[in-house]
This record gives sequence, structure tokens and C-alpha cells, in this order.
Amino acid sequence: MPIFEYRCNACDSQFELLIRGSAVPTCPSCGATSLERLISLFAVSSEGTNLRNRETLGAKQRVKAQANRKESEHYKHDHHDD
Repeated sequence: MPIFEYRCNACDSQFELLIRGSAVPTCPSCGATSLERLISLFAVSSEGTNLRNRETLGAKQRVKAQANRKESEHYKHDHHDD
């Protein structure tokens, strides 16, 4: 069941409604049915976004650390005095 954003043509209020089946949306302020459906923006959960950003950063740091360890091992191997 989608949530739509509307603007009431009668009282100019903006609101969101959960529309079920063939229900006719009405303005919660004045009860009018003359509504304009607005283009909704995507909702982003900041908590989820922050978590994904932290996970991505952590993965990048692990890859960089692994590359640094390998480079260090190669350096030690190439410059080892026998």
C-alpha cells in the first residue's frame, strides 16, 4: 500500500496519505476530495545510510591495511640480509 503526498486544492494544505485499494483520498484538514498528487522524494534513513557509510569506510580501511601489510612483507623479503 503506497503512501502518497497530496496538496488540497480547497485549503492548500499538504499531507501524506496511505491509500488502500480503490479508496478516494480526502484532505484531513477540510475533507475535500479535490487533491493534487505531488511528486514525492525518496526517503532515506539517515541511520541506515550512516551504517552503510561506516561499513564502506571500514571495508576500504581493511583493504588498505591489507595492501600495506603485503607491501611491508615484500619489502622485508626483498631487503632481507642472509
